[in-house]
Amino acid sequence: MAATWLRRWLVFLVVALLAFEVLIPIANASYSIQDGMVSSGQAMPSIRIAGSPFDGLGDRHREKDFSLRVDPTIQTILVGEKANYAVMVTAIGDFDDRVELALYGLPSNMRAAFHPDSEECPFDSTLEIVTDSKASPGAYTLNITGSSRRKIHFTLVTLVLVSKGIPSADFSIAASPSSLTIDPGQNAQYAVTLTSLNGFSGNISLSLTGAPSDSTSSFDPEEVSLDGKKVASSTLSVSTKQSTAPGTYTLVITGVAEAAGLTHQTTVALILTGAKTALSVTISTERLSYEVGDSVNLFGYVKDPSGPVGDATVSIQAVHTMGPTIHIVYVRTRNDGYYSDSFRLGVDAKPGTYAVSVAASKPGYQDAFGQCTFSVGASSTPNIVITSVYTTDMRWNKKDVFHPGDTLMVWVEVVNTGADLVDGIVWVQIVDPNGVPIKVDFHVGTIAGGQTVKEGFSIALSIGAPEGDYRVTCFISNKMISEGGKFLTTMEGKFAVS
Repeated sequence: MAATWLRRWLVFLVVALLAFEVLIPIANASYSIQDGMVSSGQAMPSIRIAGSPFDGLGDRHREKDFSLRVDPTIQTILVGEKANYAVMVTAIGDFDDRVELALYGLPSNMRAAFHPDSEECPFDSTLEIVTDSKASPGAYTLNITGSSRRKIHFTLVTLVLVSKGIPSADFSIAASPSSLTIDPGQNAQYAVTLTSLNGFSGNISLSLTGAPSDSTSSFDPEEVSLDGKKVASSTLSVSTKQSTAPGTYTLVITGVAEAAGLTHQTTVALILTGAKTALSVTISTERLSYEVGDSVNLFGYVKDPSGPVGDATVSIQAVHTMGPTIHIVYVRTRNDGYYSDSFRLGVDAKPGTYAVSVAASKPGYQDAFGQCTFSVGASSTPNIVITSVYTTDMRWNKKDVFHPGDTLMVWVEVVNTGADLVDGIVWVQIVDPNGVPIKVDFHVGTIAGGQTVKEGFSIALSIGAPEGDYRVTCFISNKMISEGGKFLTTMEGKFAVS
């Protein structure tokens, strides 16, 4: 009997081991995009219109990206010393493009270098920052940016400079972000950082002034201690109501070390938008190109989210992009929000591109700004105009309301009536209702003179995407801003998530 049971247990053990060997590899299998088919973990790539100069540029970069990480994120050194940060550039997928590193926000009396400053991904680099004896003590926020041909990422680090010698003990106070934009009824949070200078130790109480009258604010904690620690932090929360008046509020954060008789302040901005107070303005010319002696007719509308805004003032300035202002005027809108103006080009009007800028304002509303361009004669520079920004579902049906988990398309239509824009960049940035950018993407290609280009960008909303209005901002630049480029034109759009 014992031998029979022993044989049965041995058979059971062999079967279990075979099942383990077969099933475990299946459970650990990975899924990827093969031959254009999207499988588990899919991310919808950008879709392009046939005939676009950007066709084919993004296909080999789908599902590829890189991440940027820095260690440490905060350092404290003496004036005249140097600090080193380890920068890790990590590939996501099989991303292997060259990534260039750059540093922004470095004050005078300091110099910095990356070792190396660019490599094919992945790679590690060291950022070395050297200060001299004239550098001012304090806390500095530095922006480390990594950019490839089609991707940009950045991260922030803090460098705290402490005076040499034996100066009096003190502390510094800083807060980030420097500005937040929210809707009435939403909450805003700021990170407050207090730094010990020259061995300061003691308790610091925090207070706030400048918040909206019907809002509530608190610090967590309300009092911090700097006994031997170089840095302490607190979170400032500001809660608004639906009835809170829209506008820009300057919040003054005060830190008081009563025992030491020290007081320091820092400021941040809280911007409250409102459906009845945010103006929008459009500006157009009836043609995109003119000849010397022609009349230029301008027109547009001023609105708020509830409809047209009458009796708003519109300030207009027309200027040659390489020369002087040629026309200024001040007009008012009709009851339907419409305004117009016209002027004649003189016989001495220079060929090239002209920009028309407008500013719309009305008491009780936030100002709005707009711009358009037109060309005169044969232009030696590009004249780029974004004519439309809109959203669709993945079947290209126009719609502006989506749900968490949806995938949508943002479309940008661009026309060039000037010279060819070689290697122009079409940018799209999407910001959620909390003011957080959730996507920055771009396409690169030539936009020839006389050509109209339509570019599509896809975005997959997360299941937990916050409900509300999402802002879509489109830009056209002549090259990367980090490489000395500039934005030539911009247009905004929006969609809602409910």
